[in-house]
Amino acid sequence: MLLHFIISTFLFFGLACASTITLDPKLEPIAELPSQLDECSGMIDLGNDLYVGNNDSGNPAELYVFNLKNTPAAKRVTITGVESEDWEELAADQDFVYIGDTGNNNGNRKDLAIYKVKKDDLKNRDEAVAEKISFSYPEQKEFNSAKKHNFDCEAMVCIGDSLYLFTKNRGNSRTDMYSLPKTAGHYLAKHLDSFNAGGLVTGADFKQTDTGAELALIGYTTEDKGYHPFLIYFYDVQGLAFFNAPFKRLTFIGSLQTESVLFSGEHKVLVTNEEEHGDKGFIYEANLEK
Repeated sequence: MLLHFIISTFLFFGLACASTITLDPKLEPIAELPSQLDECSGMIDLGNDLYVGNNDSGNPAELYVFNLKNTPAAKRVTITGVESEDWEELAADQDFVYIGDTGNNNGNRKDLAIYKVKKDDLKNRDEAVAEKISFSYPEQKEFNSAKKHNFDCEAMVCIGDSLYLFTKNRGNSRTDMYSLPKTAGHYLAKHLDSFNAGGLVTGADFKQTDTGAELALIGYTTEDKGYHPFLIYFYDVQGLAFFNAPFKRLTFIGSLQTESVLFSGEHKVLVTNEEEHGDKGFIYEANLEK
């Protein structure tokens, strides 16, 4: 499948303005996802051409390690001692991978968690023991099942000593940014900022550069039936003021349930989709070059 996208300007309370810059007009499929990752909702780079992905809810507590040259098969790594209630995202630092069991479709979960496993275990073993980081949102007072609420989360990055969560708000189409320590324990997530995403955010990645940093948020809208993917690219991020940075919004034409995003080389990202609604699961590449 080959998707094309257009770039639209976007303004958020006067803080930053999307650039009207011509980019590569193609979201190029570069590899099929491994057959085991039929509901891929998160992917990270382990280095040395190795990647790891996770499936969505209703699947075993497993991660899958693969390379792009041999994606039909992947090594299965069982995460012991935990369950997969609704795994939605992966993030990483130098030594650990963080698994976001943060999916909360109905807004009624009281067991939100992030599991921390060693990278070396994923590379060298078939099992990995997880440490548990459990949390809740202090703003959430009601836990009745609801279709529209602001306490789902499918996007996460790791920076320094903290994890940063970006919510998937069915209630107002914004995304709220929260922070958590990346050590085992139970915490109240700290609300830091909010951004008018204009849709449902489903994945995030962060990249440090020589002059600042970059943040990418992937997601989709559901107007007019189907899934209409978009990417919000914050460039020249200073410190942790992600939403104050200049950004551009890429709106992809077509219908695809995009679930994860990963910086790859200079001015490029990799994007994955779930095998839903008859779509085959692929890894796509998009060019962000100015």
